[in-house]
Amino acid sequence: MSSFAQEIARAAPSVADAKQRRWIYVPYDRLTDAAGPLSETAPEQAGIVMVEALAKARRRPYHKKKLVLILASQRHFALEQAARGVSVAYMLTPGIFADGLELARQRYGLSRFTMMEPAEREMRLDMDEAVRRGVAIEQAPDRTWLSTDEDWERVFGKQGPEPVSKHHLMDRFYRFLREKTGYLMRDGKPEGGQFSFDAENRQPYKGVPLVPRRPAYPPDEITGEAIELVEREFPRHFGNTAGWNLPVRREDIDAAWKWSLENLLPIFGPYEDAMWTREPDMFHSKMSAFLNISRLLPGRVVADLVEAAGKGLIPLASAEGFLRQILGWREFMRHMHRITDGFRNIAAPVEPPRAPASGPVQTRAMEQQEELTAPDAGARPSALGASLPLPAAYWGTPSGLNCLDTVVRQVLDEGWSHHINRLMVLSNFATLCGYSPRELTDWFWVGYIDAYDWVVEPNVLGMSTYADGGLTATKPYVSGAAYINRMSDYCGRCQYNPKLATGPESCPYTALYWTFLERNEAALARNPRLRMPYNTLYKKSAAERLALRERADACVTELGKATY
Repeated sequence: MSSFAQEIARAAPSVADAKQRRWIYVPYDRLTDAAGPLSETAPEQAGIVMVEALAKARRRPYHKKKLVLILASQRHFALEQAARGVSVAYMLTPGIFADGLELARQRYGLSRFTMMEPAEREMRLDMDEAVRRGVAIEQAPDRTWLSTDEDWERVFGKQGPEPVSKHHLMDRFYRFLREKTGYLMRDGKPEGGQFSFDAENRQPYKGVPLVPRRPAYPPDEITGEAIELVEREFPRHFGNTAGWNLPVRREDIDAAWKWSLENLLPIFGPYEDAMWTREPDMFHSKMSAFLNISRLLPGRVVADLVEAAGKGLIPLASAEGFLRQILGWREFMRHMHRITDGFRNIAAPVEPPRAPASGPVQTRAMEQQEELTAPDAGARPSALGASLPLPAAYWGTPSGLNCLDTVVRQVLDEGWSHHINRLMVLSNFATLCGYSPRELTDWFWVGYIDAYDWVVEPNVLGMSTYADGGLTATKPYVSGAAYINRMSDYCGRCQYNPKLATGPESCPYTALYWTFLERNEAALARNPRLRMPYNTLYKKSAAERLALRERADACVTELGKATY
């Protein structure tokens, strides 16, 4: 018997004890006793049900480190609650979460569960299945968020039954929340006289100031057991478990956040968009994975940030840049996912179905195609008609593009990269090439330790690929090689020349960029934010445009030939 199994068995209820407690279902992404029903119930009166459901982990080839993080965090949280005096019914099932709740009901005679409203659509579907089987579940408001449905409606109005077709501007919602909460506000106005300091936070990095060395958190016995389980049960999943150094115990996560607040955020702002090979994490806190499973609550993070900024410990531009990520994009994206039902209820063209790949060697994306295209697996908007299969380069086969290969290697190793690598390398390249937005979304969902449906679908289907037709972002986030060359050191280490647009030595990003604009002229040419690039495109001769198309086509064709 494992060490965790022995310890948690002591916290299991007797049938008599079970009848005296309020039973709360705590899913894998709401591991907190500081919000929701568990925070409102005295430990000696509380019981929690927790479920390890292997079917969820097998639904996609999730990164091994993501699975370890969830399992280890969940197990540590269970033991922390037991130490508080909470009774713990910890269930293991090869099936889905509904199976685990049924098992808990049968084993301990539990008649009713309370839980916070599920954050993930997939969890909501699982709870619907549990209810269909007769499991009584009362859902309480999710108090981990910084905004409410009513906040959204005050800014954008109530969503009716018709498909969503109206553009929603994040900045409007962010300003509303700043005014409502008072964060970085003074006398009703934003500190520094402006709501955004984005223009000040776009500096390239040249090696100074030095990036502080992050503390490491080697696996303890319980985390080691989670690693062993993942390697045993999911040997072919994406990534690896080598070099584990993430915090999972509450005190370690608190310490990691405090260290980031003191050592990284004071320097974060100016370089938040910079990319650097030797320092891939730059000055980013890397707290998103813990925020998204509620081991760290956004309210606490924002309060600490604002307090430090008020003491002059963090420059205003850095504090505002970080606040915008938490109070702005994070809250905005979850509401976009909510009102569109995971982008199923939007007025946008849908990606046509494609037969699964055949042949002796397939990418992992293609191996998962049957499940990923099932009715509940994910919406498939594609406003720009993109539908090419995601190439093997995203699964680790070298492409020859140093920026792409460098970032993919980091994702394979860590299950993480910062937001500009995600947006302007990985998503930018896929959008320029015309790769399937759905496959790219599922790749991010698989590859990143902080990816859940409510955050990954709006960020990829909406913001980065423009597959939603502009509901989430005012334009596609695309660029040629010049941006990557300016904001990183990747190009200096690459076989391709970012200053050449055509020819075998040219960086494909530039040719792909111009042919993307050309290919999507009918949909994008009237966009006011793209007026300047289209004016430049129209000045190019027919011969130039032909050469750009040939270079772009050669790149896409070559990548499509590679196998995993």
